[in-house]
Amino acid sequence: MRIVRTLTVYCESFGCQMNAYDTDGIGALLEGCGHRIVGSPDAADCIIVNTCSVREHAEQRAIGRLLDLSRHREAVIVVCGCMAQRMGARLFDLVPAVKVVAGTDSYFLLPEAISNAVDNGERSVFIELGGSSVIETMPEKHEGPVSRYVAITRGCENYCSYCIVPYLRGKVRSRSVRSIMEEVDGLAESGAREVTLLGQNVIAFRDGSIGFGELARKVLDETPIRRLRFLTSHPRDVGADVFELMAAEKRFCSHIHLPVQAGSNRILEAMNRGYSRETYLAKVRMARSIVPDIAITTDIIVGFPSETDADFRETIDLVREAGFDAAFTFQYSPRSGTAASLLADDVPAETKKERLHALNSVVMEKRANMLGAQVGATAEILLDGAAQKGEYRFLKGRTPQFRNVLVPRENLREGDMVLVVLRRLANFTFEGEVVAER
Repeated sequence: MRIVRTLTVYCESFGCQMNAYDTDGIGALLEGCGHRIVGSPDAADCIIVNTCSVREHAEQRAIGRLLDLSRHREAVIVVCGCMAQRMGARLFDLVPAVKVVAGTDSYFLLPEAISNAVDNGERSVFIELGGSSVIETMPEKHEGPVSRYVAITRGCENYCSYCIVPYLRGKVRSRSVRSIMEEVDGLAESGAREVTLLGQNVIAFRDGSIGFGELARKVLDETPIRRLRFLTSHPRDVGADVFELMAAEKRFCSHIHLPVQAGSNRILEAMNRGYSRETYLAKVRMARSIVPDIAITTDIIVGFPSETDADFRETIDLVREAGFDAAFTFQYSPRSGTAASLLADDVPAETKKERLHALNSVVMEKRANMLGAQVGATAEILLDGAAQKGEYRFLKGRTPQFRNVLVPRENLREGDMVLVVLRRLANFTFEGEVVAER
């Protein structure tokens, strides 16, 4: 496309890992058009904010941030992502400084739209979903952290009654195996040691006869990536094949994020989750029987419409039985456009708050016990960044189970794989003693 002049571009991302991945791709796309990415909005001719719409609070945060960024009066402000998809041109009224609104399937239209905004102040809105099409590739950044994301699917068609995502991301579309392998190879060449395969329901991947398990095996067999992870999985779709691959291949990290959302069958049915608590717990038991050291994390919502004290106690009982490494917990809030938004939001706010506090207490207790039992164990760590604790400087990394570990910096650098003894645990982070390099 025609470049009027080289612009400085600042990118900011809210929400999930898919948004972070897309933001990196948008930055690389604009760099490929001759623009330059900068680290501060103060230095930017163009400010891009990639937004989340999964909860009302996420939208309020993004709008507040956009209003704050509007003080940069000379900059072209662009809104991308799920909130852009949901609100479209209404964002021009909410944040008058916005010039471009690009939904979740429109990122390749940004260079031309930004050029038009710079030329003549033209406003643009792109919110059409791509139907059955999928973005096969996003331009890659050739430098980056040692741990990287690769989106393999986009969209979701589970239509959980509380969730807006299917309406904003469209139906499930899978990339081709070829394009995924090319991207993973490129990331490995640029220094990535670990890759996380991403999708709203990553297990739903299918390219012809190749499903998620076969794709994961192909990445492990045919690329030099030292570690492979994946996010996020719908419990209904997870089978033994995923866990059998974990057990057979140590590079396939023994961690799964498996959102349960509730422990009551009545509430699970109202949420349209497609499984029972018994089915969910059976999959947890299956996972642990095949991969004894697996870590399972989850998402849980309290206060869904009509949730009773008895329903909530079933959620607490499930948490105790499942033994999650960690749980992301939320109070239910209606999202306009979802099936649940038509239900009476009849659980009082104070009750939601009390239930969330009680749930978090149980989650933290179980987590502390599980992690505490690991003190003294040996684990392999991929060092992926720097950290500071008081006056001491560390490198940080994670175990295959996605547990945080700090190690002294001496003679080590990001990207190193080290064997450590987990000596101490504080605030759910281990301090490790390096005993060998791998």
